[in-house]
Amino acid sequence: MQVTSGQFAVFAALTFVVYYMLPRRPQNYWLLLASYVFCVTWAWRFAVVLFMVTAANYLMAKRLRKQGQGRKGLLWMIIGFNILTLVFFRLGNFFVPDLQELLQGLGIASELGVLQLLLPVGLSFYIVENISYQVDVYRGQMEPTHNFVDYALYQAYFPKLLAGPIERAGHFLPKLGQQRVVDNDLLARSFTLVVVGIFRKLLIADTLTLMIPRQIFETPANFGAGELWGWLFVYGFALYNDFAGYTSIVRGISGFFGIELSPNFHQPYFARNFGEFWNSWHITLSHWLRDYIYFPTLRSLLRRNRSRTNVLNVVAPPMVTMVMSGLWHGFSLHMLVWGGLHGVYQIGERILSLRGPVVAPDQRPRWRQLLAMGTVFILVMWAWAPFLMEMPEAIQFWKQLLSFGEFGLHYRRLILAAGYVLVAVALDFVQHHFRDEVVFLRWPRLVQAFLLATVVFLVIIVSAGTVTKPFVYQGF
Repeated sequence: MQVTSGQFAVFAALTFVVYYMLPRRPQNYWLLLASYVFCVTWAWRFAVVLFMVTAANYLMAKRLRKQGQGRKGLLWMIIGFNILTLVFFRLGNFFVPDLQELLQGLGIASELGVLQLLLPVGLSFYIVENISYQVDVYRGQMEPTHNFVDYALYQAYFPKLLAGPIERAGHFLPKLGQQRVVDNDLLARSFTLVVVGIFRKLLIADTLTLMIPRQIFETPANFGAGELWGWLFVYGFALYNDFAGYTSIVRGISGFFGIELSPNFHQPYFARNFGEFWNSWHITLSHWLRDYIYFPTLRSLLRRNRSRTNVLNVVAPPMVTMVMSGLWHGFSLHMLVWGGLHGVYQIGERILSLRGPVVAPDQRPRWRQLLAMGTVFILVMWAWAPFLMEMPEAIQFWKQLLSFGEFGLHYRRLILAAGYVLVAVALDFVQHHFRDEVVFLRWPRLVQAFLLATVVFLVIIVSAGTVTKPFVYQGF
């Protein structure tokens, strides 16, 4: 059941109606039931995996808090359980083609459908939520919850189940025990987030994705550098608006229940360094990696050598963090290269920062800010190649990008795509300039009505007769 589908709209509406008819405490039971129903619409096996992982982490966290000697060993056992669960399903998909070929070579008939171990929806997201919960309990930063329903809802909550945001237990669980007030202000903000998300997903991301010629990323040698750069930019904006659109929609839906989810994007393509970029792109994952990978790695190294210029202290934390980010996205060489590239970018920035006093981007001359913004943007686009393609195609793509060839046959379509990119940039600029993702609520009612009517009209026109594409990050 796609979040942008009519079935989901009916499902969400029915969930709202029953939710508001119930007293506060039964509301959590109802949301848990609805969340598992939503999970089952994808596959009943996914719900079984979700329940098993949830129950195991709930019980182990309580044991972890009671344990005396050996707590650290138990923590690593729990973390290992979560990682192995993710690895099992990830590698299950990875080795299916080889396993099928082996069985056929032995003369054993096999159906791909029987062998396929589909990655349960949301698994990558609720696995990292479980790990952070266990670590926080171990550190004494929070007490383990004794309410299984609340913890199960934390894991399964349907607005964030498919692709986040990645919520911390210490931030999310208290909301489930508090009185939830849904006033006119929250309703207006939530509705605006849904509209903005639909605009980003259906009108920007899906349209741009449909415009991209498939051969561009399959046979890049057949295209000139100018065209490849253009379509790479288009892909970068399609990916961003796809994921930002999803996050905006589900945050709006969750707001209707009185549960506000964390933001995941703050106009990342306006970033002036890679620190700003990762504080603006997939924020909840970036902060998770920072708190549970980067800082622990850095602290461990500093205990051995406190020099900020020590090579290992400069290189290891960002590289380890970004390689882990690549692995989280997929167990494949091209994802490791994508993560490694961003690790190299951050190492380069750290080395440059050691040359003298660090000047905040806002305090630099305007031309330097624009130059830095352009540099970060180009390097981020360059790294999208291995994110999107296997390494042989990515290498060929990079070679062609540097070939300085002419535009090819698709330049007219590229110019049309550039128009949609400009609309996306304009939306980002407005939100960035006013530092408010729902700034439209401050505009005159007549302007609001016109914008809403325009979005509804365009969605109807664009979506007529087309199938909505799945959100990209559902694949992780």
